[in-house]
Amino acid sequence: MKEISLVKLLALGLALIALCSPAIAQETTEATPAEQGKTAEQSGKYVDIKIPEGFKPEPVEEPGIFKWKKDSGEIYVVVGDLFTKSGDHLFKSLKEAAEKDGRFQSVQVQNVKGGRALLIKEKTPSDSGRLMSWRLIVVTSKKILNVDFTAPAKDFKSFQADFDKASKSFKLKTQN
Repeated sequence: MKEISLVKLLALGLALIALCSPAIAQETTEATPAEQGKTAEQSGKYVDIKIPEGFKPEPVEEPGIFKWKKDSGEIYVVVGDLFTKSGDHLFKSLKEAAEKDGRFQSVQVQNVKGGRALLIKEKTPSDSGRLMSWRLIVVTSKKILNVDFTAPAKDFKSFQADFDKASKSFKLKTQN
């Protein structure tokens, strides 16, 4: 069987999420200082994640996609319908592809009640102006969720503690 690269799998998944995503988005509003750093309720009925202090929501017109930004750091949450018959097969394929891909420094399975999650951490690129990311991919029986934590490589370390806390705070609100 021909190997499919992680990049191709993720690109396909994200394209399908964008096309098939249910209209779960609530209107994104500017966070008050009291709301910053607290649970991101506007990320839909599926996700509970603590957005780090200072990150402000930015409007995104596509349903199921949410974005927060602080300086050059960004957090994206994309929620979509599972596009395969087996979430287990997709999870296993993504994990295997990520582990074989030399661009990643680590691939960690995270415990998420109601689904299976991978935290994929990219190696620092040689071009300090290039975006660097951590990607949390969550597969449930009905949904696939992608959470990207990105910043230019030169700035990434300044966001690392916030990204780590946010990724560890991730929960599914309902069993999917």
